[in-house]
Amino acid sequence: MIALRPYQQQLVNEIRGQYQLGRKSVLAVLSTGGGKTYIFSYIAQQASIKGNRVLILVHRAELLDQASRSLRSMGVAHGLIQAGKSMDLSHTVQVASVQTLARRLHLLPRDFFQLLVVDEAHHTTAGTWAKVIEHFSQAKLLGVTATPIRSDGRGLGEHYQCMVEGPTAQQLTDAGFLAGAKVLAPPGFDSTGLRKRMGDFDPKEAEQRVGTIMGDCLGHYRKHLPGQTAIAFCCSVAHAEAVAALFQSAGIAAASIDGSMDTAQRRQLLSDLGAGMLKVLTSCALIGEGVDVPSVGGCILLRPTASVALHLQMIGRCLRPMAGKRAVVLDHVGNTLRLGHHLEPREWSLDGIKKRDREAAPSVKVCPQCFATSASAAQSCRECGHVFAPQERRELQQVDGELQELAVAKRLEQGGAQTLDQLIRLGKERGYKNPVAWAHHVHHARSAKRATDPAGDPYRLQQR
Repeated sequence: MIALRPYQQQLVNEIRGQYQLGRKSVLAVLSTGGGKTYIFSYIAQQASIKGNRVLILVHRAELLDQASRSLRSMGVAHGLIQAGKSMDLSHTVQVASVQTLARRLHLLPRDFFQLLVVDEAHHTTAGTWAKVIEHFSQAKLLGVTATPIRSDGRGLGEHYQCMVEGPTAQQLTDAGFLAGAKVLAPPGFDSTGLRKRMGDFDPKEAEQRVGTIMGDCLGHYRKHLPGQTAIAFCCSVAHAEAVAALFQSAGIAAASIDGSMDTAQRRQLLSDLGAGMLKVLTSCALIGEGVDVPSVGGCILLRPTASVALHLQMIGRCLRPMAGKRAVVLDHVGNTLRLGHHLEPREWSLDGIKKRDREAAPSVKVCPQCFATSASAAQSCRECGHVFAPQERRELQQVDGELQELAVAKRLEQGGAQTLDQLIRLGKERGYKNPVAWAHHVHHARSAKRATDPAGDPYRLQQR
């Protein structure tokens, strides 16, 4: 008997409900570590029991292995479509490398599958994925992702008719389904002037900028993650190799992993990391998605990014829960200050994000004592107890001109105030004339919205 967690069952019910309403394509959003693979494996199992053929699409060998292990744990016989191996289409469930399948589409009828599952669905708009989805356009489509956004801000609405959302990262953390994490943002890195390419910072230029903090990352690891395992995210393969060499020279077991290695070698490195034989594994982009190693105690961010999706995916690698674990994120490149704390609420949309909203700075406080980050509404640091001093009032010179409210920052700040007492406190901090009345108004409006939301709190549904 397969037992889903309550929120997982709720998400499955929401997905089914959308198909019953006549939707043909659904995007399911669940924070990293919430169990997306387990959910779509369960859906695949149930669909195959009814005689439907199911195709699960992945883009990396590690993700193919992960989906296969999940299906085996449920007793689901399945085929694997991957490079260098022939296809066994006798099984109703197939897990496929999207690159390999795209080259073999001529071997499969367009109506062969009744359900397509796209893992890491934020890649859906890429050419290879779109080619496969178009070929099997008669099938229902289910996309799953923790970050329904591309670095270029392009939305996923061209492929998905509606979006269902599970609990937030904060709710999963509070419930113990994600590990709590201390996020430290040491000062000293400035991304000003970094050139962008395809929606993110140019990796070569970024690598030159972060070269000066390599020694610093070793010192911070020794101070905050002594003896623990960690993944370091770097700008390039050469950068990852140099960082691994730095740790090795200090007597710390470390290695670099990259796409040029064969699958067996990559599996062994991840296994050694999970077993603690390796303390630090460095990578450029290979382990930003789907890698599930619960024992990893921290992330070392040495790659500046302008991508919210990549930012959250990197931090998510150390949030898998484990008894007694509290993760540590060492953000040497200011990603948290640019893109926000991983626990702050996010407003996802199928329509994408406009450039001006992507570039709006989030509201984050950095403790001057221990460099831990907090949401802007925090009164004190949760790590060391430092009390944030209220902003001093200054005499302002009056000049002509119109002021515009920083809506994004204020919305994030207000979203972080969940209870009535927190709203009242926020109203007082903002200097509202009647903060109690304002807080009651906002609280009542939220309650009314939840009452009319068909998905119910804490699940939200967005339809096109």
